[in-house]
Amino acid sequence: MELLIYLLAYLLTVWFIFFPKSLSKKPFFIFWYIFSICLSLIIRSSIGVTESADIDGYIINMTADEIIPYFLREPIFWFGIRFLYDIFGSGVVVFVILDSLLFILIYYGFYLCQKAFYSNISKSNMNYLYFAALLFFPYVMGMHNIYRQIIATAIFIIVIGLVGNKKTFRGYITSLIAVLIHNPVAFFLPVLVMTMKNNLYKYSSFIVLGLIILFLQALNQIDTPFLAREDSIEIGKNIPYLYLISLYVILGFVLLTELNTKDKVNSYFLSILIISTVFYTYSTFTFSSEQSQRFIFYIFGLLFPFFGFYLETRFKPVILSRLIFFHVSLAPLILIYNTTIDVSL
Repeated sequence: MELLIYLLAYLLTVWFIFFPKSLSKKPFFIFWYIFSICLSLIIRSSIGVTESADIDGYIINMTADEIIPYFLREPIFWFGIRFLYDIFGSGVVVFVILDSLLFILIYYGFYLCQKAFYSNISKSNMNYLYFAALLFFPYVMGMHNIYRQIIATAIFIIVIGLVGNKKTFRGYITSLIAVLIHNPVAFFLPVLVMTMKNNLYKYSSFIVLGLIILFLQALNQIDTPFLAREDSIEIGKNIPYLYLISLYVILGFVLLTELNTKDKVNSYFLSILIISTVFYTYSTFTFSSEQSQRFIFYIFGLLFPFFGFYLETRFKPVILSRLIFFHVSLAPLILIYNTTIDVSL
């Protein structure tokens, strides 16, 4: 069943690539949200049936007496799921509720970022992006494993959208919520500083990036239970280098494209791409492979809507560029994370 609904998500993405105006704004949201809830119900129905280290671990921790130190660092998530479990008494129900919130966060974040940075693009033209996100590897991995991270990613995209729409105070308060769900999102503060539409902040974001790199270097030397990092998924030691190369290829491609254009509509996208590439270069050569992979999930998860917006403004025919972008975005899921989705019928 899970494979079938993901195949349906693929077909719906292609449909909205070709026929973006099939549904107007409100009907589209209702349709996409109902589909996403169906996806959640199918995925969560396998809880307790198929093994999933992260999800099973979350459910165990909902009822565990022990308070692990990093629970105190991420209290909104850990104590939040315990609260929901105390009410409903079912890990499956808790995750369906969390998924229902996650989908709203994703939709709202994409909407805010488009409004802030690409208001000239028709909203309906980007409808395919919402279905494509369900198939993009950080979001698929988030639904199946790195759940705290994908919630924090969705909230941080909202933060970028809030600050981009000059709702700075609300943005920074919301960013604190994201950090208290999954601490590593704090390392993307330079992206948030860059979002503030002022040249002083844009330049200072690179200073903040340098300070964060220094902080990470110092953090590696500290060994305390409170700051201890949990183990994460080991996919392959060479995968981070593959992603690093892909980031440099993308950055070079965007730089060459922007050198031949006069308008500055994509200056923000280019800036956060540069910041992300510098940061990931550092993490690739400093952290373990599984830790640097977590960072690339953040980077691509945050950049995903901006990739879609960027291609919509720069390349024609737009349908062809959408098709290419969508299928390239599927490559990591198919080639690297192909065991994530349950293919049994």
